[in-house]
Amino acid sequence: MTEDEARQVELLRAVETEDRDTTLLTREDRAQAEAHARAASAPLKDQGAANTFLAARAEFASARLSTRHPGIAGLLRRSRWPRWLGIGFPLLALAGGFVANEFGNGRRLDLLAVPLVGTITWNLLVYVWVIIASFNRKKPHGLDPLYRAIARMVGGGHRDLDRGTALHRAAIAFQTRWAKASGQLIGARVARTLHLGAALFAIGLIGGIYVRALVIEYRAGWESTFLGPSAVHAVLSTILGPASWATGMRIPAVEGIAALRWTGSGTGGVNAGPWILLYTATVAGLVIVPRLLLAFWQGTRALRLSRHFPVAGREDFYVRRLLRSASGSPGTARITPYAYNVGEETQRRLSEALRGALGDGAEVSFDEPIGYGDEDRWLAENSNDPRNDYQILLFTLAATPEEENHGALAANLAKRLGKDQPGTVLAALIDESPFRAHFAGQTGLEERIAGRLDAWRKALARSGVAPLGVDLSDEAHGSLAQRIESGLDGAMHG
Repeated sequence: MTEDEARQVELLRAVETEDRDTTLLTREDRAQAEAHARAASAPLKDQGAANTFLAARAEFASARLSTRHPGIAGLLRRSRWPRWLGIGFPLLALAGGFVANEFGNGRRLDLLAVPLVGTITWNLLVYVWVIIASFNRKKPHGLDPLYRAIARMVGGGHRDLDRGTALHRAAIAFQTRWAKASGQLIGARVARTLHLGAALFAIGLIGGIYVRALVIEYRAGWESTFLGPSAVHAVLSTILGPASWATGMRIPAVEGIAALRWTGSGTGGVNAGPWILLYTATVAGLVIVPRLLLAFWQGTRALRLSRHFPVAGREDFYVRRLLRSASGSPGTARITPYAYNVGEETQRRLSEALRGALGDGAEVSFDEPIGYGDEDRWLAENSNDPRNDYQILLFTLAATPEEENHGALAANLAKRLGKDQPGTVLAALIDESPFRAHFAGQTGLEERIAGRLDAWRKALARSGVAPLGVDLSDEAHGSLAQRIESGLDGAMHG
């Protein structure tokens, strides 16, 4: 997608995720957005058509949200790259370079001056850092304070939204996701701006020297507390040697360098013209040209990313659910019982409830039960299916929850899904029916069930899964489907 299309898709994702009561965007709004998107896109057979559908749907819904909630428009506006930064910073660097030599010694051109030698040295260090950073592709800008500051600045904002509201939560979610999703693009723009600023600073530095040299005579020389003529000759030969070879202008021998040493406030040194030319060639070759090339490369990269912004595909649960809803494709759920032999009637009721929650055409499959203590073997022998919307662990309330078994299975499965199949939602159902049947008629049954469910929550806490207790033997179908739908929705947003 384009950057703006992806931004609207991520905003709508955040709103729909946090607006569970459909108060910000009603069901009618969502249906109209989907109808508009279907009319604007081709049949959803490939990723291109899917992206067109998602972008059109997000554009319609974002326009409606912006009309009703002025904070949405500000949120989108603040999430855009500040163009003034890309222009203002390089111009400020140009001006800084132009006046940098004013902080020197008047008519003196100190051959070891920080503005010249420091600029060259700093840029050489930057090139080393760029080379090192190019090998770190996992976190290309993770340790850069400037990058993090700019990412926060362009990631959105929620200063004008009421705290605690669904809109405020959506703004925070959008800011977090957009900062992560746009990381490469922001990094390219930051790098482009910094490279261009460094090139213009060097241009300003050399330009300022030439402008002043038209009306005053610069005298080139050096002075140092610790360095002698031999050391200074070595430094200048290292820095200016390539330019000397390219221009044919020779650097004086050690005796000649010794003669350039300042002997007083107004004595020593020579006309600086040849040295200015050497420094101009050096700065142009080591700073201006490489930095302009790097700026062009990063600018081209940023342009490409902004026009072809990477977005989630069908592997993403949110995207897959929208596309299935638009195309009428059924959802899928995989049920894995643990130490629980599920009867045919229980399977039928659970399947009907899941189809009521996910849609009549939902595909529900049951695994063979995992034996107690066999969770490691099952994890090793069974792979994940990326087409599954839900992976549901089914436990019985009659079993005593154990963190080292039940909890370990849920935690390891959550870790594997998070790594390999982030589009599959992990949930846990606790069937209360065997426990209710065993203790039927006893007083305090509901309190015992509540306490036991609390023990299950503690056992599964490490996995991040909040178990849902359901009675698969007696609860009305409509009520059961509604409870399961609510529980799966909570698992998805959790």
